[in-house]
Amino acid sequence: MTGLEFERPALPRLIYYQDAHHFHAKRLDPPVSLSKLRWPIDELLGTGVDTLAFGLGYGDVYFHESKTGRVVGDQQETWDSFIDWRIMRLVESSRELGIDQLRSVIDHGKADGLRVFPSLKLQSCDRPGSDRCGKLKWESANEVCLLEKDVHHPRYEWCYDYAHPAVRQSKLDLLAEVMEDYAADGIELDFMFVPKYFRSGEEECHSDLMNSFVSDVRRLANEIGARQGRYIAVGARVFHQREANLKLGLDVETWLRDGSVDIVIGQMSEQLLDATSVNVKWLVDAAGSHAGIYVRPPRRIYHEEVGMPTGEMFRAFGQAVSRQGGDGLYLGYLKWPFDRDEYQILREMAHPEVYERKNKRYVLQPRESGLVFEELLDYQGDYPKVERRKEDEITNPPDRNLPVELLEKETARAVFVISDDLESANRDGELRGAVISIRFAELCVEDTIEIRLNDEVLPPEDAEITDQSELWMPLKSRGSPVEASLQMPACWFRYNLGTDILQEGENVLEVEVMAFEKTAGFTRSINGVEIRTQYAEFERPQDFNVRRVAPSN
Repeated sequence: MTGLEFERPALPRLIYYQDAHHFHAKRLDPPVSLSKLRWPIDELLGTGVDTLAFGLGYGDVYFHESKTGRVVGDQQETWDSFIDWRIMRLVESSRELGIDQLRSVIDHGKADGLRVFPSLKLQSCDRPGSDRCGKLKWESANEVCLLEKDVHHPRYEWCYDYAHPAVRQSKLDLLAEVMEDYAADGIELDFMFVPKYFRSGEEECHSDLMNSFVSDVRRLANEIGARQGRYIAVGARVFHQREANLKLGLDVETWLRDGSVDIVIGQMSEQLLDATSVNVKWLVDAAGSHAGIYVRPPRRIYHEEVGMPTGEMFRAFGQAVSRQGGDGLYLGYLKWPFDRDEYQILREMAHPEVYERKNKRYVLQPRESGLVFEELLDYQGDYPKVERRKEDEITNPPDRNLPVELLEKETARAVFVISDDLESANRDGELRGAVISIRFAELCVEDTIEIRLNDEVLPPEDAEITDQSELWMPLKSRGSPVEASLQMPACWFRYNLGTDILQEGENVLEVEVMAFEKTAGFTRSINGVEIRTQYAEFERPQDFNVRRVAPSN
């Protein structure tokens, strides 16, 4: 038997990633209790999350009682980092309870119907002998590491070289242990933590080695599944851009064609969530009906009110993924501990059919230049920050045209995609209309402009116009620069569009400048656009702070 004789479980509706330390181990003072060890499951019960991707450790050091890898605390007596000391104590306290963190999470998930996929970071750039240095590197660093000395990429020197058989075998041994000894429901191969696997220039010629490695993971899952009488799913988290993966030697389409993976998560490299420009159609087409495709969205937003996406923004993003044929979202790092807003997101994002006709916010985002994957930024270790070069970019910047400068006698355009099925909702009488808000930076009140949406003129006298002489964006930008100011004089033109102007698919906003006020020589621009689609929802009254309306008899 190969394991394939067993029926595949249904695809997840919503996956949530917990790295096991930022929102768990690092937060626990010793001694830990069994209830605290189970918290990664307990905080998700009752939400729409049916699959937890749970980190096995940081870098190449693990939190469970591994027989093949280095466990936190091995060969180390003192700790300079308070939070790492806490993690070490969690491992010790778990050991005293006769259980470890990973086993408690998997077993508790099984008891409550929540699948757990241990998530293995496939790369580590930690120096030999450091806190987070793994066992293989500790013993054989000069044989198994890339050893590329580059002042622009000092961390790559101690990355594992996947052209070396011992590296691939060490990861297979760890995965076999987790699948067999811990009876994990599935596993996730995390290719996104320090995405570098082969020496520079050798990625393409070694892609077959990585194809064989992923195929070996599938074979292991089948063999262990056959022995245990169950199907073990294999997931892979990669870049959402096809060419970015190929640059690393990751031929995802071959993995899908060969049946090596059941789930692929396309992780977006940019830092700003944009439901109007996300594109994962290549992944959906490659998967066909043989695998599930999920998208991990960015977790920041360029918006005057919030720095992180709201529920209505997540609805728009989920709608865009669903419209392209994606199977769902892969969330993580929501504001913690979860409160009402986070629980609403976790409940709704599992069911696109439910929020399909709920209010959504599509927010056009500004351009981003130099892209660096966000978790690589989070992980600096003891390496210095260095200046990056354009040629070092793995991904391509998203194609956005905001902000767009306004020029006299010319027309500025912003093109955006709306994924709502507006026509059917309008036909059923459930579409209440839409609202568009156009944010201008340094617009002179005495300029003469004409605003059009899909060739329909939006007269200035019909707009609700507000202004703020000093606007500060709450965005905490990381890594890739946002090509828009975080401080500016701004004004908004807000229009109620009714039900007929906005359309599913591509929409075109135009601002034509008839004449500038001659005494105003400063630069004007369209800085942002937000579209809110509105439906006949069941909403509580909001005026006069009314919290609840008593039912009538």
